[in-house]
Amino acid sequence: MRNLRNALPVTIALAAAGVALTAPQASAEIGSQVIIAGGGLSNGYGTGCTYAVTANSASTAGMDFYDNGAWFAATQGSPTPKTHVANWTPATPGTHILQIVQNGDTKTIPLTVGTGINGGSSCLVI
Repeated sequence: MRNLRNALPVTIALAAAGVALTAPQASAEIGSQVIIAGGGLSNGYGTGCTYAVTANSASTAGMDFYDNGAWFAATQGSPTPKTHVANWTPATPGTHILQIVQNGDTKTIPLTVGTGINGGSSCLVI
């Protein structure tokens, strides 16, 4: 009887975990990771330098890209899910909030932008 009493909480916990593992996940159009390619000569992001913002998707819809609420790029939809890439060139130093939007799903990325010295293939941020 004692073994049964000790096993009951474990059985209940395992059953609850099974329900949690099989529960449907919330749908997200934009993948879990958004990558912003860096400039090369220093860490961070600089004004006047261009960075590739890359986001994958489970949807066939296009994406819209915003910087501090201002639209800066859009990608086209496709017959199959794909990776979307947009070029971002911050114009002002300070805090920037990048948003990627697709079918009502939004990813928000806060970034700090410094003053950039664009060296062509790389960017020095001061």
